[in-house]
Amino acid sequence: MKVGLDAYTLRESKLDVWELIDWIVAHRLEGMQVSHTLLEDLSTDQIQDLAGCNRNLGLYLELAGPSINPCRGRRTVADVVAEWVELISRAAALGAPLANTSFGLLRERTMQSPALEEQIGLTTEVLRQLAPVGEAHNVAITVELHVDLTSRELVRMVEAVDSRFIGVNLDTANALGLMEDPVEAAERLAPFVRTVHLKDSCVYPAPGGYNWQGGSVLGRGLVDLPTIVDILYAANPDVNLNIEDSGGYLLIPVDDPRFFDSLTELTPQGVMNFNRLLLAGEQLVRTGLQPTPEESDRMLWADVIEGRMHLNAEFARRLRDDVVARHTQDKRNGSEDVA
Repeated sequence: MKVGLDAYTLRESKLDVWELIDWIVAHRLEGMQVSHTLLEDLSTDQIQDLAGCNRNLGLYLELAGPSINPCRGRRTVADVVAEWVELISRAAALGAPLANTSFGLLRERTMQSPALEEQIGLTTEVLRQLAPVGEAHNVAITVELHVDLTSRELVRMVEAVDSRFIGVNLDTANALGLMEDPVEAAERLAPFVRTVHLKDSCVYPAPGGYNWQGGSVLGRGLVDLPTIVDILYAANPDVNLNIEDSGGYLLIPVDDPRFFDSLTELTPQGVMNFNRLLLAGEQLVRTGLQPTPEESDRMLWADVIEGRMHLNAEFARRLRDDVVARHTQDKRNGSEDVA
């Protein structure tokens, strides 16, 4: 289990891929997940240089690509597959073992034409066609939990494809965006998780629904990161933890029947559990531990995030080390009991 960076976190800093590598080394991280857009202008020689640089420094590299939902941008399945065949080939040339994608974002849930189920069907077909391409290049495609699909919907999509080259990128905080408990989502998705966006967040009541924060200093929000990382390590000790942080907030429109009705598997118990999270988040805001919407609107988030990344890096490394040490000790104790 290695700790790295989701380079999306530093998007406002406008760093190129070489500057990102310098930043990662300076912060004692072990790799990164980087958008394909930062690599589009690299020549074949530069791609080889980048792959060699990462090998020499002992860094891992993961690629992030565009959405695979054909209904975003009114594309066809063939359009998306063709785009991703090229991206998978580039990932292989870089030595990247996986390429990450997403279904969409919040608005896909309330689209009437095409409806959510049709979008899921078309996206599943894209994944079916990409699975053998990923296998041929030894590159997995991971679909992120992205405030678009619930954890159950994402599990069904991945299971429908049934390929070891189609997996999940668990964003540890994004379950909060669809009224799910992050720990329960992690337990459900753990068998399929190939990489992680390690993120904390806060939710609290707001007119029309609730606000979901884009990020938080790790360990200071509502996400039970120690429990989640423990779950993920038990399922896949080689999974990478890519630190993600972001500013601002997003209104989750629970009062909109179209949105609420899309959460067809939400139970009364689930609503009660989520209300407890909302109350806990409201307390974090009232006590000043998380920003109000007005404070968030005034923040220079690029500076704030850059300034607190050392805290995130320290937290992530310490958490990883604690989890690995605990599992190692448990295994040792189990061996002694057998002996």
